[in-house]
Amino acid sequence: MSNSIFNIGKELQLIINEIIKSGGEVNEETENALTIKEGELQNKSQSYGYLIKSMEYEVNTIDSEINRLEGLKRVRNNTIKRLKTVLSDSMQQFEVEELKTATLKINFRKSQTVEILDEDLIPKEFKTVKVTTSISKAEIKKAIKNGELVVGADLIDHKNIQIK
Repeated sequence: MSNSIFNIGKELQLIINEIIKSGGEVNEETENALTIKEGELQNKSQSYGYLIKSMEYEVNTIDSEINRLEGLKRVRNNTIKRLKTVLSDSMQQFEVEELKTATLKINFRKSQTVEILDEDLIPKEFKTVKVTTSISKAEIKKAIKNGELVVGADLIDHKNIQIK
């Protein structure tokens, strides 16, 4: 993280580094160091804002890298699957059950799977019923805004900090 880009105070940067090293855990000493006093509000809030924006940028960069790596993984898994299919088809075509080299042994392992031909014909003792309940918060919000009373739910106002 570059301190010079956002003019982040060295003290604040050291505190943040400690929080990151501890896996995001904040002890009482660190909490006190992070507390903003009224006289420091303007200066510290600017440092906090720049640090937050910097860390949000890092999170976005990490997410992009994760997506890139997941794409590479997907391509390799598809390639592995394709290569195994070609190898298996070739071995079956030439009726070869096993291939051995100095460092590899390639053979078939027998396994069994159950194929369901008609679900309606399967006896009840082999069936499991799954019930899923989900709550539509968007519909509840709309109902409450329209003046309806929704028992078990309430509309809460929040103030979310925004840094631009």
